[in-house]
Amino acid sequence: MKKDKILIDGKKFDSRLIMGTSLYPNIDVLNKSIEISECEIVTISMRRFNSTKKNFFFDQLLKKKITFLPNTAGCFTKKEAILTAELARESLNTNWIKLELISDEEMLLPDPIELFKTSEELIKKKFKIFAYCSDDPILCKRLEDIGCEVVMPLISPIGSGLGIRNEHNLEIIRSMCKGLIFVDAGIGSPSDACRIMELGFDGVLLNSSVARSHDPINMAEAMSLAVKSGRKSFLSGAIKKTK
Repeated sequence: MKKDKILIDGKKFDSRLIMGTSLYPNIDVLNKSIEISECEIVTISMRRFNSTKKNFFFDQLLKKKITFLPNTAGCFTKKEAILTAELARESLNTNWIKLELISDEEMLLPDPIELFKTSEELIKKKFKIFAYCSDDPILCKRLEDIGCEVVMPLISPIGSGLGIRNEHNLEIIRSMCKGLIFVDAGIGSPSDACRIMELGFDGVLLNSSVARSHDPINMAEAMSLAVKSGRKSFLSGAIKKTK
């Protein structure tokens, strides 16, 4: 497992878990959760980003050599998302962007039309796109084909904790897409994360399931172990079910 690194945009990472940074009760819990999770990439919303705030967690995470993945959370249109991506590149000196284009304010479901058009535009601008999308196999394949660095289908609505709602679609996505596929949104428990990895996905991005739990630090460790366990199970090859 120590040699099972993941390569993203030419960079090697040991952890296959990406953590979000919102909704935590305080900065201290956030930092301890990230540390115990052993994740190496964290998302950061550019709409909440304030690098001038005193004791901002950004400075603390930099000391841990965390890689930042800025996102366009809250954007509804291509124009909004492109502006946010360009601000992220200027502020954080990165071409990485987690592209979120939502269609509604209640369930925060992704807008596939705006997402695809915006991805095309940002790829031309040399951005590395981590595309948050629905669990539509064809859309995932199209996003991969145009050059998205990572395709990130949901398994249920953001923050719902509903877990996997359509495992068959996930199996199709994994078989159709040969590049990096992470699950983004819907993880409720460690068993969800473990199952995703057993299906052969490359990683998991989560936030609410840790940040909103009764004990975020403990849950962060549980999620980390689940991702590792699921990955190890996939690599080991589970036996086929028989009657």
